[in-house]
Amino acid sequence: MTRGVKHMKTFRNFKNSEDGAAGVVVAILMIGLFISFYALVQAVYVPQWMEQKEAEHMDIVASQFTDIKSSIDILSISEKEYMPISNPVTLGSKEMPFFTTSRAYGTIDLKPNNFTIKLENSEKTATHSLGSLRYSSENAYFVDQEYVYENGALILSQQSRDIIIVEPSIYKTKLDLLKICLVKLSENGRRCSASGYGTYPVQTKFLSKEDISFGSLEKITITSSYKDAWGRYFNDTFSKYYYDFTIANTTDNTGIEIEFTDPDGHYPTVNIEIFEIEVQVSHGWFE
Repeated sequence: MTRGVKHMKTFRNFKNSEDGAAGVVVAILMIGLFISFYALVQAVYVPQWMEQKEAEHMDIVASQFTDIKSSIDILSISEKEYMPISNPVTLGSKEMPFFTTSRAYGTIDLKPNNFTIKLENSEKTATHSLGSLRYSSENAYFVDQEYVYENGALILSQQSRDIIIVEPSIYKTKLDLLKICLVKLSENGRRCSASGYGTYPVQTKFLSKEDISFGSLEKITITSSYKDAWGRYFNDTFSKYYYDFTIANTTDNTGIEIEFTDPDGHYPTVNIEIFEIEVQVSHGWFE
């Protein structure tokens, strides 16, 4: 009887030993399965999620720049000094928790001399340096883009291609007068740029307005980093008004030249409005 009991006890211990080994094997398989699943998600799905996240952030920036244009339009129409309007711009997007991802960054800066326009006729020449406000992204997954406010227009630039997505205020009145509204962006000596991924306010304030009667317009010269977008815009606009004109790149390829070629000498009669807007990219108030 005693030997039988000892034999059963030994058999029972051997069985428990097999159960422990099986548990370890199952745990290892579960860990391996989890690692494989994590690696699959990290390699395939996370880049797609992050690309979508950065694309959505670009849509947010587009909406924010549209708001900035609207604010400048309101300031220009109201002509009220000392009434700054603030609009936020989100520079980047955060990384995704629990996964290995990269954060998106961005830069916004004011370039006071980045856009110039020169108007000419047989009697005089008027040159205006208007500047531009630009946001440029540093995305890790989605294609990099630039959003630019320039002379009342909102421009999207992507992979060396640019297009005006919101047009400036250039139009022909019922009296056959070509009206051109110019928007000059000025810095106030304080911060005019920001980089990173936070949200920064872009504050704008009306400074002054000037009206110029130019008479017959024979030539317009635009200098801009986005000359292709401006070339397409002016071609569409002036074709709609039935002007005879030609558009060509400048000799140094930094802009475009628009020459009116009416054989009867009936060049467009132009009225120019120049609005000066002060820009500050930082927290705090105008001084």
